[in-house]
Amino acid sequence: MFGCQVVIFNESTTTERIILYLHGGAYVNEFTNLHIVFCDNLAKKVNATVFAPIYPLAPNHTYEETYLIVRNLYDLILKFKKPIIIMGDSAGGGLSASFCEYLAGNDMAQPEHLILISPWVDVSMSGDYEKYDELDPMLGVDGLREMGEVWAGDLDSKDYKVSPLFGDMENLPRTTIFVGTHEIFYPDIVKFFNKLNDNGVDVELNIGEGMSHVYPLYPMVPELKEAFKHIVEIIID
Repeated sequence: MFGCQVVIFNESTTTERIILYLHGGAYVNEFTNLHIVFCDNLAKKVNATVFAPIYPLAPNHTYEETYLIVRNLYDLILKFKKPIIIMGDSAGGGLSASFCEYLAGNDMAQPEHLILISPWVDVSMSGDYEKYDELDPMLGVDGLREMGEVWAGDLDSKDYKVSPLFGDMENLPRTTIFVGTHEIFYPDIVKFFNKLNDNGVDVELNIGEGMSHVYPLYPMVPELKEAFKHIVEIIID
């Protein structure tokens, strides 16, 4: 669809809602089995059709192609006239947030809910990460900064289209965020939450004490069950 492979879960006219899921992977890694299992389980639990685009990745591509794909896919989803949730993890979480800022800036309809799992909200990596760099077993600052610059292309890496931390948040939809205290993104996500709150957004921050990056996606983590249950409750509320 729109020049991009799209994985669709629970494709049926009887589903009650639509989820647009944008996968993580630092903008260089593909959709994984973790994403497949998560999206499949979620689609069944909340009676939703989930659209997950396999969007173009860096270093051969930048944000521009993916924005066009996501915009076209969102326009299609709007035609179903069902409640829409935009959701993503890591890089896909950052993309989800920045896309909603893009919608607001262009006076377009917002989704009913924005759900972010460990979102990458500052691809410039301009914060202080010394403490969290030691705690995070998955991510490293220097590599992330380099990948962020490539993804931004000709944009300043602090432009909201790639770094939603620096965007206008005033008109964003109800937002739920999950983050672990043992991940590099933790301080930036707390800043993002505070800015959302200051701008009057209905936002909830769920902090996994001692948890690592995108912990709600890992089935072997006990805390996953509680996080997944909460995500389901939020969506069907």
